[in-house]
Amino acid sequence: MKNNNRVIPLKNNTLMKKRKKAVSNKIIKVFILTLLSSMLMSSGYAQSDEEQVKEVLKKYHEAIEALDATGTESLFAENSSVFESGGVEGTYTHYLEHHLGPELKDFKSFVFNDYKVDVRIDIPYAFTTETYTYKIVLAEDGREIEQKGVATSILKKMEGTWKIIKSHSSARRMTTK
Repeated sequence: MKNNNRVIPLKNNTLMKKRKKAVSNKIIKVFILTLLSSMLMSSGYAQSDEEQVKEVLKKYHEAIEALDATGTESLFAENSSVFESGGVEGTYTHYLEHHLGPELKDFKSFVFNDYKVDVRIDIPYAFTTETYTYKIVLAEDGREIEQKGVATSILKKMEGTWKIIKSHSSARRMTTK
């Protein structure tokens, strides 16, 4: 007589259980790794919008301190607006060509101090207020100018990148040497 009831030998049944357990362990590991990745991203290992905005402002300040604004156009939207101490400067490109660029050539050094920034995010916009002092040393005669400044900017997240769309800065003289 032929037995049509197929019985899996105990050896194969044990092998199947081991395979199921291995697959189960892999699924658990993938789940745990996904969960950990998500937790790391939300706990600050990924740069937050606020940090990204601060980084844009930092790059701008670093360029000014280096007296070299090359590449800073990428920090501003193409149709940005710049206002400085009561003046309408136009777009950043115009401001750079006709005001900031020539002005930086007249400086021996430019240093920001006592820098503080407040950032408020309301996606897709960020609103910033910066306060600082700065010291300029003129290239021509070494004269020093120290001023207290404030800047407010509006940035917009465009295609995943924060760009300055409006910037207003003003300063008052502290001392002239």
